[in-house]
Amino acid sequence: MTRRFSVPEGVWLRGSFAVLLAAGLVPPISAAAQVPAAREGDARTAAVDVLHYDIRLELPSEGRTVRGRTGILFELLEPGLRELPLDFGALTVDSVHVDGAAAAFRHRPDRLDVQLPPAERGARPEAVIWYHGEPVDGLFLQANRHGDDSVFADNWPNRARHWFPGVDHPSDKATVEFEVEAPSVLDVVANGYLRDAVQVGRDRTRTRWTVTAEIPTYCMVVGATDFAVTRVGEVDGVEVTSWAFPPDSAAAAAAFARAPEILAFYDSLFGPFPYEKLAHVQSSTRFGGMENSSAIFYDEKRVGAATGRGENGDDMTDLVAHETVHQWFGDAVTEKDWHHLWLSEGFAEYFAAVFFEFHGGEQGRGAAELRRRMAQAAATAISYFGETGEAVYNPGERDYLELLNPNNYQKGAWILHMLRRQVGDPVFFEGIQSYYATFRDGTAWTDDFERVMEEASGLDLGWFFEQWVRRPGHPVLAIEHAPAGRGRAVVTLRQEQQVAPFRFPLDLELGWRSGTRREVVSVQGLETSWTFETPEPLETVVLDPDGWLLHEVQRRSR
Repeated sequence: MTRRFSVPEGVWLRGSFAVLLAAGLVPPISAAAQVPAAREGDARTAAVDVLHYDIRLELPSEGRTVRGRTGILFELLEPGLRELPLDFGALTVDSVHVDGAAAAFRHRPDRLDVQLPPAERGARPEAVIWYHGEPVDGLFLQANRHGDDSVFADNWPNRARHWFPGVDHPSDKATVEFEVEAPSVLDVVANGYLRDAVQVGRDRTRTRWTVTAEIPTYCMVVGATDFAVTRVGEVDGVEVTSWAFPPDSAAAAAAFARAPEILAFYDSLFGPFPYEKLAHVQSSTRFGGMENSSAIFYDEKRVGAATGRGENGDDMTDLVAHETVHQWFGDAVTEKDWHHLWLSEGFAEYFAAVFFEFHGGEQGRGAAELRRRMAQAAATAISYFGETGEAVYNPGERDYLELLNPNNYQKGAWILHMLRRQVGDPVFFEGIQSYYATFRDGTAWTDDFERVMEEASGLDLGWFFEQWVRRPGHPVLAIEHAPAGRGRAVVTLRQEQQVAPFRFPLDLELGWRSGTRREVVSVQGLETSWTFETPEPLETVVLDPDGWLLHEVQRRSR
């Protein structure tokens, strides 16, 4: 998903989302301990693995009351589990069945516990829940920017629970099928491919959508309004479409003009696109863009204002590139816990910049364009650290919306950029492809990515991930140079940040009156000195001239 951060402040001003809780009238069952979310991952995934969701939704012709039926096929990973603990919000539960028989349940705020019959490890029961009500979050029934009726899901991080029950955590991915009955005046879009559309009565239509790959619940969405649907292109058999509000059709054409080019680039860079289609959808998401698998939702105003020219054109292309990267990293390869969000947002931020490096934009292409974009990211990341002092990996943060910050976006991008410098382009891109192939349709920790990159490079990279992901800060460097006699100069580098010293390779550009020369040095301690032979008195030392190190500089001379 895409957030925008200001420079120099570099801090997204986040609003809090109200958690509206309600309890329903439910059949009594014996009390059972709630299974809490673990510090890392979700404790429920040790006992239950959701395999498939069958979500049937009836959208109203008037009002905001929806009716739903969600079937959940799951596997028992532990014997004797007596309750299925699901996340579910304030909608009214009408009834619950397990394998076709009525089941007792308890509906508490944000939790639905379903009583299970005795079963052995490996059993695959199906729980079916019927419910109705007005969603308070997650599924929004409201007028779009042109005043037309619309319905859009918007789930991140764990708001899917407000309109369908499930294990609403990124560690438990599943396949999903949607059956959506809606007024025929509305066009419906959802994840996956359209299996069929059937007229129901005189003025309602039922559509069925199927996703054959496992995806996280935060990416399981539906959308419905009056759409102008346009085929934008096709890449290796994957159809690329635009779904826009009819008055915004021209703007959407400009917004998504480079979408096939973007998809083709990442398809060649990462590996095969993981889904059946790619729909770019104008919607009411509260984010700039939301990477829902195979159906990306974009903020309606951003799409409506697109021109395809100048800074506006690059801004929209950057957004489309960012969300398209997520189809591989975030959707197909999902961080196992929100606190490893940089594996999603850092990847999207960096490889959006890499698209401009190879394909260019209004401001150019190549190494210079990548350097320009990474300099902007550095300013934001450095400013944010000055505000918070936090590391990228911050398991103490329990408000997941607070994780949508420059550490996971801009500094996450810088981690990948510096890793690319550390191991070299061939190994870096080979490692990225291997990471995708290894964890496609699954979940990963930072340690998993580290291990894949170590295997690709043959290097021990534990120190790299420790200092850049788990430790806060970045190097603050002071450089001095002085003559050392007989055509030599000594260059001294000090790390002056308040945190422990960093280890990194560093490019130096030595300059004198008639020319320059590049040197590559290794930095590990608080102070390091090197002696260089120079044909003339050394006049300048430029640190990191190509922009491969996240750092600040404090210059000195003597």
